[in-house]
Amino acid sequence: MNARQPCDDFRLLSSNPLVRLDGGASDLSFKVGKRHLNGAGTLHGGVLASVFDSALGECVYRQAQHSGRPAALVVTTQLDIHYCAPAHVGERVAVAVEVLRLGGRLAVATARASVAERLVGTATGSFYLTR
Repeated sequence: MNARQPCDDFRLLSSNPLVRLDGGASDLSFKVGKRHLNGAGTLHGGVLASVFDSALGECVYRQAQHSGRPAALVVTTQLDIHYCAPAHVGERVAVAVEVLRLGGRLAVATARASVAERLVGTATGSFYLTR
């Protein structure tokens, strides 16, 4: 497979609310909706995990493209998440991503999700860059 495939189908199926990464930016945000909730009425951890995975992978992909080390695909090899506080319906969750290391075939990135000053969760991911 030499070209990236669209991932909108999974995002719709999984309720992943990832909305945008502007240009080469490493920040995004989404508004928590009712379909993103768990049984306790707060943001489902699986939705946040999906957001982290998508945001981290997309930022690694974009940085690889801009750095002259383009990858056909970026595949998650490890994702570590720490859930810190709940997020509720109507709240805007901001996700900031930083690529810590971009090698020839492997990359490591970290992300923080927050509502205003409240830290909702953090994630660190390792990624394999295919050619």
